[in-house]
Amino acid sequence: MGPIQFEPPGWAEGVLNALDAGIVLLDRHGQVQFWNGWMERASGMAARTVLGHDLFDVLPNLRESRLHTAVRDVLATGAPSILSHTLNPMLFPLRYPDGRRMVHNALVGPLPGDGPSRCMIQITDVTAAVNRERVLREQRDARYRAIVDTAPDAIVTTDTRGTIQWMNGAAARHFDYRPEELIGENVRVLLGEDSPDWVELSELGSHAGGSVEAMELGGRRRDGTRIDLELSMARWMSEGRSFITGILRDVSERRRTRDELRANALAMRQLAEQTKATLDALPAFIAVLDRTGRIVSVNRAWAEAGPEAGFLGQGSMVGEDYLATCGRAAEHSLQARAAAAELRTMLDDGPAPRSIEYAGRSEAGQHWYRCLAAPMPSGPFGGTVLMHIDITEIKSMEAALRKLVDQKSTLLREVNHRVKNSLQLVSSLLTLQTLSLPDPAMRPHFQEARSRIEAIARVHNRLYQADQFQSIEFGTYLNELCSDLARASGTEETCSIAIRSDVVDLPIDMAAPLGLIANELITNAIKHRGGRKAEMSVEFLRHGDQVELTVADQGPGLPPGFDMRKTRSLGMRLITSLAGQVRATVEIVPVERGTCFRIIVPLPDTEGQGEAVSAAESHP
Repeated sequence: MGPIQFEPPGWAEGVLNALDAGIVLLDRHGQVQFWNGWMERASGMAARTVLGHDLFDVLPNLRESRLHTAVRDVLATGAPSILSHTLNPMLFPLRYPDGRRMVHNALVGPLPGDGPSRCMIQITDVTAAVNRERVLREQRDARYRAIVDTAPDAIVTTDTRGTIQWMNGAAARHFDYRPEELIGENVRVLLGEDSPDWVELSELGSHAGGSVEAMELGGRRRDGTRIDLELSMARWMSEGRSFITGILRDVSERRRTRDELRANALAMRQLAEQTKATLDALPAFIAVLDRTGRIVSVNRAWAEAGPEAGFLGQGSMVGEDYLATCGRAAEHSLQARAAAAELRTMLDDGPAPRSIEYAGRSEAGQHWYRCLAAPMPSGPFGGTVLMHIDITEIKSMEAALRKLVDQKSTLLREVNHRVKNSLQLVSSLLTLQTLSLPDPAMRPHFQEARSRIEAIARVHNRLYQADQFQSIEFGTYLNELCSDLARASGTEETCSIAIRSDVVDLPIDMAAPLGLIANELITNAIKHRGGRKAEMSVEFLRHGDQVELTVADQGPGLPPGFDMRKTRSLGMRLITSLAGQVRATVEIVPVERGTCFRIIVPLPDTEGQGEAVSAAESHP
C-alpha cells in the first residue's frame, strides 16, 4: 500500500502558508506531505522538490540527529518533543534572504485525527529574541568584563567538558596565547601534565557548596616553560547551561621565595647544629652570656667540667648570673678579680674583644687560663661569648723556651766573643811578625792582612755587643771601621774620611763581605795617596730594595786602561770575589779627580721595609 497524500482544504493551505512559522507534515513513513511557504523561503527548497520524499533523505545532515529521534518517537508512541536552539544549535539549514543564519526552535508532535499516525514539525524563528537576549546579556556583562579584563590574575571560563569559552587579558599574557587561539580548546593546554583534572576539581567544589578551596598546581606557557599557579574555581549556571570559572594566580615568585626561605632555614638549622657540634668538640670552656650577664648556652666541656678544672666561673650553669659566680671566685685571686672586672665592663659598655690571662686554683693545683671575650651586639641575646682556655702547658713551654733562648743567646755571645778574641790574637801575632821582618818591603803585605782580619773581628765584636745575632746595623759598623782605619793611618794630616750612612740592618753573611770591600777600598786610597793627605768620602745609603756603598778619594786616580777583571792586584781581586758572594755590582764612577767606586747590593727578600734614617756627616 503506497503513501497517502495529505490534501488539506484550500482555505487550510492558505492559512498554513500565511503563518509566520514553518510547518512540515510527515506521514507514518517519514515522507514529507506538506511544506509550507515559510519553509520554502527559509530553506530555499521548493515544496515540489521535497513532497513525497523522506525528510532525512532530503536533509541527510539531520539523520540520526536529535530531530530524527524526536520524529521516530512521535510516529511510534505519539510522544511530543521541544527542540531548543540552546541545546540543539544545528536543526534545519534555515537562513534569511541576506544569508544570515536563522536561529530557531522546533516543536515535534503528533497530528490529531483518525487514521495512521502522522507527525507535524513546527519551526519558530527566535533569532530576534536570541539577539535581544544577547544584547541584554552583553550589557549586563559589560561591567563584569571590565573588571575581570583588568584583573592582574588569569581568569578562564570553560564548559563542563573543560572546553575554554572565555579568558581575560591577564590569562593571555600569563600563558602567551591570543584569546582566539584558545577559545574552543581544552583547558589542559594551559595546565601541567601532573595537574589534577579541571572538571573533577570543579565537581568537588559543587559538592562543597560551589567553590573549590585554593590549591597550587603547575601551569604551562606557550613555549612549554612551567609556571607555578594558585587555582580558585567555582561552577555557575546561565540559561540552563553550567560553566566553570577558575582564577589562576601566578605564584612563581612567592613559591621561589618560600623555597628560598625553607632552604635558608634548613641551612641555618644545619649551621647551628654544626656550630654546636664544633663547640662541643673543642676542649675550651665556652659560654654565651646575655646583656645582663646570665648564661644562655654552654658547650659540652663547660657543662661536664668538674672541680679539677678551676676556670673562672666553673660550676655555673645555664640561667645563672655568671658575674655573681665570678665575684665569689675572685675573692681568692687578683688575676681572677681583674678578669671579672673586665667582663663586667665589656657587658656594660660593649668595647672591643678582650684577652685576659689569670691563674685559677682547683683540686689539681694552680692552672693558668686565657679568657677570650667578644661582644655580640647583633646576636639574638646580645651580651658576650666567653672562651676559657687552659694554657698551663703553654705557660710551661714558654718558660722552657725562654730558658733555652737565654742559653742560646749566652752561647752565641760567647762564641762571637771568642772569635773576636781569636782574630785579635791573630792580628797581634801578625803585628809582632811585621816588626821582626828584616825586609821593610814585606811589612805592607802583613799590615794589609792584619787590616782584613781586624775588619772581620769588628763584625763579631758588633754581634757580641748586640742583642741579635743574625744581623748588624751596618751604618754604625762602617763608622767604626772608618774611624779605626783613619787612626791606624797616622795623624789627621795623613787621612781624613767624611762618612754619611743610613741606618740599615744587614744579615751577617752580607755584612762581613761588604765590610771587607769597604776595608780594601779605604786602605787602597790611603796607601796610594801619592805623598799627600788622603781625603775620602764614604757613603752608605739605601734606595728602595738595594743599598749603595760609595768610596771616593782625591788621589792620583787609576792608571789609563785599568780593568778590574784583568788586574793582578790581590785587593782588587778580593773585591771582585766578595762582590760576587753578595750578588753586588761594582762600578767605577768617572770623576774629575781621584777615584770613585760604587758597590750596589740588592737586599734579601726578608729584609724589612723600615724607613732609612740618615746620619749626619762626621770627620774623625
